[in-house]
Amino acid sequence: MDDFNRAGNAVHGARRIWVPLAVVGVLLALTAVEGLIPKALPAGEELPAGTVIEFGSDRDVSAQVGEGWTLDKDASSADSGLAFTQGDVSVQLGFIAFNAAKPDVTEMWEGMDRVLDIERHSGADVALGEPSEFDTKWIEGGLYGTLQIDTRIGTAFVLPAADGTQAVEAKVLGPLHARAEVWDSAMSIIDSVAFDDEEQRA
Repeated sequence: MDDFNRAGNAVHGARRIWVPLAVVGVLLALTAVEGLIPKALPAGEELPAGTVIEFGSDRDVSAQVGEGWTLDKDASSADSGLAFTQGDVSVQLGFIAFNAAKPDVTEMWEGMDRVLDIERHSGADVALGEPSEFDTKWIEGGLYGTLQIDTRIGTAFVLPAADGTQAVEAKVLGPLHARAEVWDSAMSIIDSVAFDDEEQRA
């Protein structure tokens, strides 16, 4: 059990907590030699700092959360993406797989803008800024830009896999008065997003 408690500090390349999001609930499990040690999470329970969550169609992309983040089960799916909240700030990670043609990152950004049309058609005031280049330790060739949805402001990201077959579309949104340390923690989640191939190369 001590290993399970220490796994709250899991990082890439070390033991990690895998969080499959099932209809029956969310389970925390340590994937190590001890086997799977499940712990049921009721809706909205705060995740331990350092939890690494694997998601995507083959669970081959991951993100790590810091202290104070809650997994929104109603807005999350292990196959399609995750949603986290801390106070008024939200982080959304959407997984996309490209089965045929591989769009370039600019086309991915334009595709995200088209998806935002759903918000626009529902009457929301949506503004997506022009993209700029964005790299992290794990991601190269990504894009980011400002995002506003009604009174919530923040940043949108496109984080492509190295082979161009997958991507994560991410949004960080909150009110103008949100605490700076929460914004920083949200950005740390974005910086932690990694595809399996990127982790193996690092």
